[in-house]
Amino acid sequence: MPHAGASDHWERLWASGLAKGDKFDVGGPSATLLGALRRLDPVSEGATALVPGAGRAYDALALAASGFARVVALELSPSACDAAKREIEASGHPRAASVEVCCGDFFRHTGAYDLVWDCTFLCALDPSVRERWAAAHRSLLKPQGRLLTAIFPIDASRPDGSGPPYPLSLDLLRRLLQPAGLHAVEVRETLPASEQHRPGGFSGEAETALAVWAIGG
Repeated sequence: MPHAGASDHWERLWASGLAKGDKFDVGGPSATLLGALRRLDPVSEGATALVPGAGRAYDALALAASGFARVVALELSPSACDAAKREIEASGHPRAASVEVCCGDFFRHTGAYDLVWDCTFLCALDPSVRERWAAAHRSLLKPQGRLLTAIFPIDASRPDGSGPPYPLSLDLLRRLLQPAGLHAVEVRETLPASEQHRPGGFSGEAETALAVWAIGG
């Protein structure tokens, strides 16, 4: 794959016929995102959102359903893009047309968004591109935009370099995003069980935190 920091591991899984709810596929919108959306201010007219590493676009559909006028589901894996398009079509959701599946490189993506949702995207990237990841997020936000990060997997029993997926922490994201010009405006280090991110194939003890970031500081 041409995407910096990406592993062809993901495309092999998608191409092998990854089932809904299997391995890293949640089978529906992330519970962490749904909890965050319940707390967000009403979505302004014409607002846009980006979901990098969107998978089957469950979360992109949830963002469209919450009122975002345009949601870009960005994926590097061609097989994942095909799966996302099928999922959107099969959903029958009246807001499905607001979701645009884009098959491409996050580090080459351009645009300006009101909200970016990063969930199990950073943890899938090689640690060597983490500073680029932070700078790219900063460049993709509108001046008043927000970056929402599901910090998962948080697992102190795993060494930092073990992955993908690589273990994350709130401290790690602060060290990456603050130098890029983003500061945390909301942090939830302890989420209830109903808001923990749980992939279908999850069987470990990893926890989830949520942080919302804005430009400035």
